[in-house]
Amino acid sequence: MKRVLLLGASGFIFSNVLEYMLDKTDWKFTCICSWNHKGTPLNLQFTVGNPRVTIIHHDLTGEMPDLGHFDYIINGASESHVDRSIADTVPFMLNNFLSTAQLLEYARKYPPKVFLQFSTDEVYGANNHEEWDIMLPSSPYAASKGIQELECIAYWKTYHVPIVITNSNNIIGKNQNKEKFVPKIIEQINNGQEITIHTANGVPAKRCWNPVENVASALLFILKRTPSKYPDTDRPDRYGLGGGHELDVLEMAQLIAKILDKPLKYHILDGEAVRPGIDASYPKTEGTLEILGWTAPVTLEEGLKWIQ
Repeated sequence: MKRVLLLGASGFIFSNVLEYMLDKTDWKFTCICSWNHKGTPLNLQFTVGNPRVTIIHHDLTGEMPDLGHFDYIINGASESHVDRSIADTVPFMLNNFLSTAQLLEYARKYPPKVFLQFSTDEVYGANNHEEWDIMLPSSPYAASKGIQELECIAYWKTYHVPIVITNSNNIIGKNQNKEKFVPKIIEQINNGQEITIHTANGVPAKRCWNPVENVASALLFILKRTPSKYPDTDRPDRYGLGGGHELDVLEMAQLIAKILDKPLKYHILDGEAVRPGIDASYPKTEGTLEILGWTAPVTLEEGLKWIQ
């Protein structure tokens, strides 16, 4: 039975990933939670009484407790909201840098089979990209994720930590914090409020929206593969997590209003007014996974069924 150290499990994405992997594997999971950020114990209620899940309270910016060896380390613990990264930049970036550094040090001491660093397509900026294109982040959040990737690459080459990096589009699903676009506008539409549609260069910003079930499926597919080793290649494995569907933010709001069967009231606002450096679009992320045979199990409409 595999042992997994899962970071970020009390947040939106990795509470869903944990639920998925508990169903699809017989692995045991140790989840470190600080409760200092956007994670909440409510997201882990489904684990109560499950002998395969251990929850440990610890802030990852401090030295890791000695928990022994794990087969897989999955780092999904990060501050992730662009607006907060702009409003309070230094603590935001320090958290993401330090937490990853502490985990990489732990992986040096207890080398896993895979150290999976969960990242974002925003490190590339608003550009068509392949999996190893240049990083051009437009926000402190995106820059902090790029820094995490660079930390991992350095540990892969210097200390031979078996790094795998993943990059994902905008993820949607149950338990997502209401600071994010989809849950925020669901609440506003249900309350009959007017929502704000941000534009870039006068056009509603485009995003690829990916149900979290697709992310969980892709991560499990990746973990079951043997990662590339230094010096066999000049860089660790990197995977774009496909499965997203492209809509601009107005089209997404219209789709959600249709599902809720409620009218959509909205006004347009120049995104630069509230989010300097806003990216007009993020192209669909895909690549090696599709070549290897992975396919997304869930469509966008299926991934939105939870809001009904």
